[in-house]
Order: sequence, then C-alpha cells, then structure tokens
Amino acid sequence: MKKAPAAATAAATLLAATTLLGAAPAQAAAPDPVRAVRNAYTPGHGVKFSEVMTMKSKGSKPQHLKITGTYEFGASGIIAYDVTARTTSKSGKPRTMRILWKEHRVYMYTNDFDLPEGKKWVVVDDDDLSLSELTPSSQPADIFQPGQLKSLVSRAGSVRDGVYRGTFGYEQARKAGFGRNTGFGPALMTGFSYRMSTDAAGLPTRLRTDRQYPIRGLQEYSDTRYIGWGQTAWITAPPEKEVEDLEEVMDSTFDETFDETLQKVLEIAEDALASRPK
Repeated sequence: MKKAPAAATAAATLLAATTLLGAAPAQAAAPDPVRAVRNAYTPGHGVKFSEVMTMKSKGSKPQHLKITGTYEFGASGIIAYDVTARTTSKSGKPRTMRILWKEHRVYMYTNDFDLPEGKKWVVVDDDDLSLSELTPSSQPADIFQPGQLKSLVSRAGSVRDGVYRGTFGYEQARKAGFGRNTGFGPALMTGFSYRMSTDAAGLPTRLRTDRQYPIRGLQEYSDTRYIGWGQTAWITAPPEKEVEDLEEVMDSTFDETFDETLQKVLEIAEDALASRPK
C-alpha cells in the first residue's frame, strides 16, 4: 500500500483540527446583574451588607462612617431594613445609631436621646423627615435601582471575570441619577470611578467607589460588600411599649441641650440614609 504524501497528511490533520475547533461550543455570555438583582426579589428573603466610607479633606483628619445591616425584599424591591451606623464626630468621639425602616416608619435607637423609663426607640413617619423609602448607603450609585445598576454595567470600560470597572464624569453621573444620595448632591460631585464585583449568577458582591468634590480637595471612598443574597430576612418593628414618638420627645424635653442632641442624631441619620429603592 502506498503511503499518503506528507503534505496531504498535514493538510488532513489541519482540516480535522479546524473542524473540531469550529464544533466547540460558544462561550456563555456573562450573566446580567440587573436581571440577577431583579430575580432576587423574593418576599421573606434579603441580603446583608457591610460598608465603610472614608471622607478626607485638606487640613482635616479622615472621618469614617461604618454601616452594617440587612435589607428585606418584597416582590419588587426593598421593603424594610435594619442597620447600625457608626461614625465619629469632629472631636473624634464615636457615635452609634441603629436605624430600622418598616412600613414607612423610621425607628432610631441611640443614647443621644433622653427617653422615659422603658422607652428605647424614637419613631417618626418617614415623610416627616423627607426620608421616604430611603436605603442607607454612602455610595453615589444604588444597585437596587435598575437604571443606575444598568448604567454601571453598560458604561464599564473594562469587564473581566465578573468585575466591572469604569468612571463617570459630572454630566454622565447627573444623567444617570448618581450622587443624589450623597450629602453634597449631584450638582457638586465632579464624578467618580468604580469597581463592581459580581458572582457567578451576576449578583453584586462588592462595590467600591472613589469620588471627588471641588471643596477643599474633599474626597470620599466607599466600599460596600453584599453578603448572602437570598437568605431569610424578616425584619419586625420594635414593640410599641418601647417606642416614643419624636414629637412627644420634643414636646417634653425641648430645650437648648435637646436641640443640640437632635441635631447630632439627624446628622447621623443624614449620613446614613441614602438612595431610593424602586
């Protein structure tokens, strides 16, 4: 039997390899974080989070805000949360507040209030503080708002192994609605850079942002981790016997000292409460 010429053998081998390569399945598309978060909205379930925000400005010591807690989901978004915010005042004294939002009422637990015996919480309707449906975060972007999460995904300059990296200038950030949950608002935020990590299902696991403001070289860094998507989450309001209405507290103890205390409490709430879930 005659042997096939070497050139013919090489050509056959190349053809076989090409056929095999062409038959290889196409690489699966990366999961969509917007759809993944939307699919996570199951009543009775939620996600935990932990966040650290550092604020720096020229001539001042860095200030830190730490927020930890749980979001409870309904069929279309966040319906309740229970968080603890820890921050330091300008004097360096640590301050802590627990904030619970349930059924459009904001409950605040802090030692800054002088409450009657047996009372532990101060409650106020969220509309009275213009805090309706707010979620606590120092991030300029809210991953629980589909439009903002979509912007983070679609405008990423780099996507690799589930990590989205990008930047937003002032005008881009304004159009996307970013910055509304910061103390300075979108008008003063010059923009921000971000890195969002997602898991195999597309759910965000970490969001880190770096933003600057044209105010004494002010910079803010926020690092948020989302833990345990889909875990059971049932948040309940405090017992009524432990709750005092904010108006009652003001009526009974309103003086200069209380006014200063109230301002401190609202400063913590303002720092801790942020973007609106849809």
